[in-house]
Amino acid sequence: MSWTGKLFGGGLGFVLGGPIGAIIGAVVGNQFDRTADNSSRQKLNQQERLNMVFFTTTFSMLAKFAQADGNVSRSEIDVVDSFVKNDLRLESNTRQLAINIFDQAKKSNSSFEDFARQFYTHFRNEKTLLISMIDLLIKVAIADSNFDQKERKYLKKAKKIFSISDSEYESILARYNQTDSLDKYFKILEVSPDTSMEEIKRQYKKKAKDFHPDNVIGKGLPDEYREFAQNKFKEIQKAYQKIKEYKKEY
Repeated sequence: MSWTGKLFGGGLGFVLGGPIGAIIGAVVGNQFDRTADNSSRQKLNQQERLNMVFFTTTFSMLAKFAQADGNVSRSEIDVVDSFVKNDLRLESNTRQLAINIFDQAKKSNSSFEDFARQFYTHFRNEKTLLISMIDLLIKVAIADSNFDQKERKYLKKAKKIFSISDSEYESILARYNQTDSLDKYFKILEVSPDTSMEEIKRQYKKKAKDFHPDNVIGKGLPDEYREFAQNKFKEIQKAYQKIKEYKKEY
């Protein structure tokens, strides 16, 4: 049974602290008290706990980020909705939970940085997961075709909190370059046209390993993250193939 099943089915003998705990507590209300007595409460295992943290923090950060320009636009909501349906592929009750978390976070006194710090506390050793969060925030930022200064400021805050390097950040941004350019593919692999093919291959292998779906599963990362990792893995493969073709010509 997943953590959401335990949440909906009988209360949890587990209380999450910090801004994330406040959000999930507000969303479920008194369900913790009325659905089960202390002796029958179910407990989360470590994997379920990570899934809960990832899920709650993701939608809380998205809510605060969407408010960065003072208005949550229809296009931003559509991006979040697409993420829920197409990337996470959530069931209807879990989709509703995501919506409730998003709405509750918009009203929360906790800041974007508060949620980002708690996310980093739990996933500081999973760089690929931190990168995926930056990627999602960028996707929301450009959704309304108005990547404004306040959104850029929030992204810089997240970049700093997550200890994301400049080259890693440029690699993420390159995904959203609509042109099929070599510059885009070099940035995705964090290399340059002058980098040797040997070094490019080494960088490719490192990135491919980080985002390989089997590796994600083996490391016990949140279930909801796997779809993103698979798409990123395909993108890395494409970048490597494009660069190889370019290098063969010169």
